[in-house]
Amino acid sequence: MNNLKWKRIFAIVASLLIGLGVASVVKDLTSMAAEDDVGAEVVRAREELAIEEANFKSLQMQNDQLEARKKLILDSLSEQGVLSEAIAEHGKFAMIAGLTDVKGRGVVITLDDKPDYDPLKDPIESVIHDSTINYVINILWAGGARAISFNDVRLTAISEINCVGPTILTYGVRQMPPYVISAIGPVDDLVEIVRSDSYLARLTQTEIGIRLNVSQEPEVVLPSFLKSRDYSLYMDLLETP
Repeated sequence: MNNLKWKRIFAIVASLLIGLGVASVVKDLTSMAAEDDVGAEVVRAREELAIEEANFKSLQMQNDQLEARKKLILDSLSEQGVLSEAIAEHGKFAMIAGLTDVKGRGVVITLDDKPDYDPLKDPIESVIHDSTINYVINILWAGGARAISFNDVRLTAISEINCVGPTILTYGVRQMPPYVISAIGPVDDLVEIVRSDSYLARLTQTEIGIRLNVSQEPEVVLPSFLKSRDYSLYMDLLETP
């Protein structure tokens, strides 16, 4: 009887061990298959990203060529005296509207999130938000800035900077840190208004940890708005009275 009892115990234990082994193998195979699927998705995503980046560079090059051609034609007509007044007026208003490249003395402000940000420990202000970017841009305008760009996107009278989740968008274009705000204007005034601002001083304290750097530049070049977006997309609700 005792032998039969032990045999049954051994049989049960063996069955359990075999069952555990099979379950472990199945789990490993499932994990490997899942990892393969994830790896394949990553490869596809990288390939799609490479294609989109190549398309973007191609379109950007075409846009630059068209802008250069337009400038050449306008300069030629102006030199010939054809519509010279209209062309001069166009150039004036294009500069005011942000539709031309501009350069001048200015400042470059770099903002970045707190290093090693931990959402469970750090305050929400430790991550740059659209409100932070808009705040800096507004005090620069107040300080006398004549032209501003954000991550190489020229800002205009219809500037559009907002958040979708953790992502900051400019005219619908996704931006990534570090965030660079370039401004042309009275350098000393712009530097002073940023460095003396109490809100920005609070953000850069250790407990919040936002990284902020301000540099003076003898020449800042800001791109035309047309190099990044199409103005007509933002004029559809306007009508001539």
